[in-house]
Formats: sequence, C-alpha cells, structure tokens
Amino acid sequence: MALEDLTAKGYEALEAGRWADARAAFEEAVVPIGSADALAGLGDALFFLGDVGESVRCRERAYAVSRRTGRTPEAIDSAVWLCLVYGMSLGNRAAAQGWLARAESMAGPDDTLSRAWIDFCAALLATDVHRSRDLIERALAISHELGDPDLSVCALAERGVVLVKDGEVEAGLRCVDEAMASALAGDGTTFYTVVMAGCSMLTVCDLLSDLLRARQWSQAADDYMQAYGCPYLYAQCRLVHGRVLLLTGNWAEAEEELRRAAAGTRSVFPGMFHRAIASLAELRLRQGNLDEARALIEGIGMPAEASLVAAGLALRNNEPVAAVALAERWLRSETGSTGGTVPPLHAGGERTSLETAGARSLLVEAHLAAGHPAAAAAVAQHLAELDGGAEGVRLLSAHAALASGRVAAAEGRLERATIHFEQALEWFAQLDLPLEAGRTRLELARVLAAGQASLAVSEARAALSLFDKLGASHDADVAAALLRSWGAAGRAVPRVTGPLTRREQEILGLLVQGYSNHEIAVQLYISRKTVAHHVSSVLDKLGLRNRAEAAAYAARLGTRQVGLRT
Repeated sequence: MALEDLTAKGYEALEAGRWADARAAFEEAVVPIGSADALAGLGDALFFLGDVGESVRCRERAYAVSRRTGRTPEAIDSAVWLCLVYGMSLGNRAAAQGWLARAESMAGPDDTLSRAWIDFCAALLATDVHRSRDLIERALAISHELGDPDLSVCALAERGVVLVKDGEVEAGLRCVDEAMASALAGDGTTFYTVVMAGCSMLTVCDLLSDLLRARQWSQAADDYMQAYGCPYLYAQCRLVHGRVLLLTGNWAEAEEELRRAAAGTRSVFPGMFHRAIASLAELRLRQGNLDEARALIEGIGMPAEASLVAAGLALRNNEPVAAVALAERWLRSETGSTGGTVPPLHAGGERTSLETAGARSLLVEAHLAAGHPAAAAAVAQHLAELDGGAEGVRLLSAHAALASGRVAAAEGRLERATIHFEQALEWFAQLDLPLEAGRTRLELARVLAAGQASLAVSEARAALSLFDKLGASHDADVAAALLRSWGAAGRAVPRVTGPLTRREQEILGLLVQGYSNHEIAVQLYISRKTVAHHVSSVLDKLGLRNRAEAAAYAARLGTRQVGLRT
C-alpha cells in the first residue's frame, strides 16, 4: 500500500476512535521515510492508547520533519501539542514553556488561528488568574470569529476554570457545563476536544469539591467511554477521575484508573506519581488492607502527598496524636505553604480539593481521639465557615455536618449531634458516597443508643450491610463489634469466604502466566508479603498444592474466569 494510502487509512481509523488500527497503519507508514503526517498521527494514536512517552517522541520527530520540509503550520501544531502534554501529563513546566515559546517564534503576525491556540496554551500555564483570563477571552473571541469549533469548546471550558478561580462560580460552571455538552455532542472535529473539556470540568469540580457534578458528567459521558475509552487522559485529570471513582465506591474501576495514573507518571512526574500511589493506598485503607496501604506509602518514601493516608493509618492504630500531626502536615502542603510538589496547571491551579474536606473531617476525629475537644471544635467551626460560602449539595457540606456532629456528640449534646449526623447522612447519600454514608450511620447509631436502642441497632445493621457489600472489611468489623456489644446479632449470615475475591482472581491470573511474587507485587502495587498471603489463600481455597496445579486449573476454566489479562 502506498505511503499516502497508509497515512489516510491511519487518520480514518483515528477519526473513528480505532486507536490500535490507527497505530498499525501509521507504524507501517513511518518505516520507509518517517513523514511528518504519519509521525503526528502515530503520536496521536499512542497518546489515546496510553503510551504518553512514545507519543511525545513521535510528535517531536514530526515537529523536526515539518521544520526541515518548511511546513510551518504543522510544526506549530506539534509545538502546541507538546506544550499541552508536557504541562498536563508529564508535569514538566520548563519543557511546556519551551514548546510554547517555540510555537510563538514560528507563528507569523497573520497566523491568527495559531496565535489563538498559543494564547490558549499560555492561559493554562499562566500563574496569574487575571492574565489567564485575558488570554482565554482573546482565544475564545478569535475562535468565534474564525468559526473554529475545537478551539471554541476548549477555550469555553477553560474560561469556566478561570472564572471559578476569579470568584465567578456560577458563570464558570455554566461555561464548563456548556463546553461538556458541546464536546460530547460532537461539535468538535477531534477527540482531543472531549479530552480538554473533560479535564477542565474535572479541574473545576476539584476546585469546588463538586463531586456530584463530576459524577453526573461521567455518567453522561458513559456512551463515549464505552465506544472510545476514558476521555480523562491527561495525568492530573485521570487522577481526579480515579478519586471520584474511589469516593463513590466504584473500587474496581478506581483501582484501574489509579494504576494507569501511576504507570503513566512513574518516571516523569514524581509529584503526580506520589499522589496516584497515595490514592491507591487510600483505597487499600478503605478496603481494610492496612498492611498494603502502609507498604504503598513506605515504598515511595512517605512524601507529603502520603501524609493523609498515614494519618488514617495512625488513627486506626490508636495513635491519634500522630494522626493529628500527619493530617496537619498534609493540609499545610495542600495550601502550598510547603512549596507544593505538583506544578500549577490550568492557570495557576491549586492542589486537589476533593480531599480537603475529608482531611479536615479526619483531623476533627483525630483531635477528639487525642483528647483535644477545643481543637476539634475549632476545626469543625472552620469547616462550617468554609461551607457557608458553598452553593448546593457538595462534599464540603457533608463533611462539615459530620464534623459538627462528632464534636456535639463528644460534648454530650446528643440531640444536636443527631441532627448533624442525619444531615450529613442525607448529603452523603445524595453524593452517592457509600463508605462515608455507612460511617455516618454508625456515628448516628452511637448517639441514638442512649435513648432509642432499637433504632440504633437498625442504623448499625444498615451500616454493616453497606460495609459488607462494599468490601470495607475493617469498618464492617467495627460495626459488627458494636452490635455485639449491645447484645444484638450482627450479620444475618456469615460473611462468605469460599469464592475467590477479585484481588485473588487477579493474583491467580498473573500467577498462572508465570509471574513471580515480586513481579506480581510490582504489577499490583502491593508488598511481596501480601502477595505470598494471597497466593497461599488462593491455593487453599481451590484445594491446589502448587503453581503448576493452578496453571492446569486455569486452563480448564478459561482466561476470563480466573482474571487473566488478555
């Protein structure tokens, strides 16, 4: 097949979202002479397949070929692409600024559309929100003047981010919602438009702790995801999406997304890699796998990003004073007083705020456990004040009510505590946060026990059922123990232990492919000790004696039933 035909075939596959087919066509086209078009297309295909490093190398080669052959518009396009990916996926601000400068140097005074895209990139990298606003408004105006749908949607979405940061929350949310609707409806000509709009939407939700909006837009994008895969491809956005899945109890999907975020940033974006691993550790903590959580954060050297998980572990281990210190350390790093380890994105972007409300709520719990009621009350009051400026039902509101309930309960104001817990429970339910809802039910059960024993038992049993369904083993054990202390039966039936858990299925799938315990530990981000425990459990449950028998067992059942990766 001729080079031109292969390249056309590759772009046809790209336009249809068939990333693997596009890669195959472009790779065949690149081999003979390495044309700029084929290299750029291959870079796009690899990006959507998740190979960011190789996609960058292809785009840099495409830029070089375009420059050598005098194709300045194509060279500018590659420079803009590289600016965005270096800044948003690789966290390399210097390289992003370098490619932005390169694009500016090549663009002539009459290259209106190229200069508008350059303004867009400059707005994302700007550290001053007012400077960013000027740049975005100019890019948006030019997009309307020239009728460019991709720049129009991307600039509108980023305008939403800038307006939110400038205090115009309602107007900013309107821009982001409109941009997402437009992108998912296919107003753009490229899949990158959905990627950029989705990233801006998640950035706003992160800034405002607006978990409900993030969840609703992810649901609205379900058809897109089923057809083309997850659109949250930039590292920062993938991590936020992973956290949304984690908080809403979609733990299998959260693990997959967080693993991808970790794999894509391991050697190129240390701050984001640490946050991805810390989020995986939080998932282990929520599941009740304390040893795995500890091994994960110790494996990355306990950076500031892991302090919040470490605080949760300390609280579980009855070390509340340490928990207070670690939670406060994380909050200091969150506000930037320690300098921050994650470069600013999206026009001076702050660190994630989806975690902040939960961190302050945990700090309240730790202060109370440490015997510091006044300090706990002060943190709870601060949360309530922050919530005073919030609009609608948000994560901040729910955690503020939970923290106030805990303080009221500690002070013996049980009626007031009941009101706060019921409000928190309602909000967590609306936000679809099952673990937080279950924990709030358990707090409510404790305060009801003094005067409404039967209702307290009912709430505790509801919490236990939720924890068992979710797979939160530690919380389930706490709820069951509380019920036993009241002389009430816990689970109606014993917890099933016979079938393999999802984790054990993963272990078996890797085991029969010949992975060593060390290789499985690296693949799944768990310790070798934990792998050994799971392997022993798998063999015991299946009545097998060794790996050879496990391989034979897998062959009989087929790959899908034992978690083999195909």
